Amino acid sequence: MRIIVAALFGTVLICGAVLLDARLNATVEQRVSEGTAVIGRVVQANRLWLSRSYSVTRMIVAYTVDGVAYQERFSSELDQGRRHAGEELTVYVDRNDPSKAATAEGYATEDLLLQLPDLLGVAGGLAIVAALVWIKTGRHPGSR
Repeated sequence: MRIIVAALFGTVLICGAVLLDARLNATVEQRVSEGTAVIGRVVQANRLWLSRSYSVTRMIVAYTVDGVAYQERFSSELDQGRRHAGEELTVYVDRNDPSKAATAEGYATEDLLLQLPDLLGVAGGLAIVAALVWIKTGRHPGSR
């Protein structure tokens, strides 16, 4: 029974990751298409390696909307390019909340949420692999 639950749990996590990823991409696209375009400047850019082949760029971007200065952390689940401190970029700002912004390259201010689909997908995959290992070996957690 535990094996079935683990496999189902893994499948639910992967499906949730796919749905959340689609929703986040739609939110970023909406913000770019409907937002107010302002020029921002990269204050700091860091590249974080999550594995040998997957990295994430996180950056702090400063921009001004209606005379009010904002400095927000941006990141992207798809590391499509390297940004450097001092670079200028076009930032599309939500008209209702200027602290929420995105770029046409897919960077957005909800950096934790942008990583969540990948984390859910990996957790789901691990749960399914664990269930398959338990089936193959005939052993499950708690047995010796």
